Amino acid sequence: MRKARELRIGGLAPAYDFIMNPYPGLRLSKCPFCEHRTGQLKVPLLIHIDGAVPIALNYTCRYCRSCDLLVAHKHEVEHLLHGLFSQMNPEIIGNEYFVLGTVERRAWRAGLHRPQSAAEVLPQTHDFRRHFPELRMTCGGWFSRGQEPPVAEPPASREWFKKTR
Repeated sequence: MRKARELRIGGLAPAYDFIMNPYPGLRLSKCPFCEHRTGQLKVPLLIHIDGAVPIALNYTCRYCRSCDLLVAHKHEVEHLLHGLFSQMNPEIIGNEYFVLGTVERRAWRAGLHRPQSAAEVLPQTHDFRRHFPELRMTCGGWFSRGQEPPVAEPPASREWFKKTR
């Protein structure tokens, strides 16, 4: 029996696992999966925003070397995107977005000097091996035996939302 092919967007081999942290107060000095200490890794993230061309954002992620996991902090990414699009194209602010993968540093630097189309960037992009859903944490406190702690709801975005007039 043949294995079903995965949908791949980037032209390069998949690299890293990825998860988004929606909690501003949770800095993740330890990996959420293996509990090892995390470091930092600065990589150009390729982000697709509805109604806009994909954008490569050079961002410092938390990085677990043993899991090969990148963790991006949602409020920081949204702050950077808000700062970028508030000048260029304010109508884009608040649209859905998705982090697709990482871009080769050389291709990212070339895009700083001359804007590149998606057709030029995608061959230089690594998809993520695994893209986990947003991180969720449980509330702390005392609970009865057998009672599951409730999941803490992440706060709403302060910058990345559609403004109604």
